[in-house]
Amino acid sequence: MSKLIFIHGAGETGKVWAYQTNQFPDSLAIDLPGHHDGEGEKTIEGYAAFVDDFVAQRKLSNVVLVGHSMGGAIVLKLALEKPSYLKGIVLVATGARLRVTPLILNGIKTDYANVTKLIMDYAFSLETPDWLKERSLTEMRRIRPEVALGDFEACDRFDSMKDIQRIEIPSLIICGSDDKLTPVKYSEYLNKNISGSRLVVIQGTGHMVMMEKPNHVNKAIEVFLEELCRSTDAG
Repeated sequence: MSKLIFIHGAGETGKVWAYQTNQFPDSLAIDLPGHHDGEGEKTIEGYAAFVDDFVAQRKLSNVVLVGHSMGGAIVLKLALEKPSYLKGIVLVATGARLRVTPLILNGIKTDYANVTKLIMDYAFSLETPDWLKERSLTEMRRIRPEVALGDFEACDRFDSMKDIQRIEIPSLIICGSDDKLTPVKYSEYLNKNISGSRLVVIQGTGHMVMMEKPNHVNKAIEVFLEELCRSTDAG
């Protein structure tokens, strides 16, 4: 039986996975350092070390890490380091490289309220109801600006484009058709370069695909877990 662990993205908390943790009751959604309490990390490597320690302290095995955006970068980092506990990985709305526009980086420093609104406008598809955008905006503004800045700077420095071909762990890649922050081409690159990976593009969704169409995301994860179980039984 695989243990699902969900990792949120920049300026988020584990609450973004509420629709998934309700569907998979034995799963865990991590709050990364600084989200909401304490200091955040400044690098993907720092966050990856935190997740690695989280798993090690609980002596977990057969882990399936599910990462959104920056969380996906963290998952890629751990997959490349080949932790023995990994059974599979799920990469949601992320990429092998996560460049961040200076508009966001500078905006966090100078006008956090407005730049968080801008990020939410980019993060959701036009079909998303306003209440979901407003709820997400409220959550993001609970993250201190210095923590959010560290997150986005960590994303901006992240680049695994030349490394992901080494990943041999079963991989599911999920993205929204209308994602403006990590466009579909990012997921297509992952799919092309991670051997044996599967790509699921969910229509009518943006960067927050797991909140916009949770049933579609949950189904894709469910099928992936069933395939992992069958492969284990066959082995």
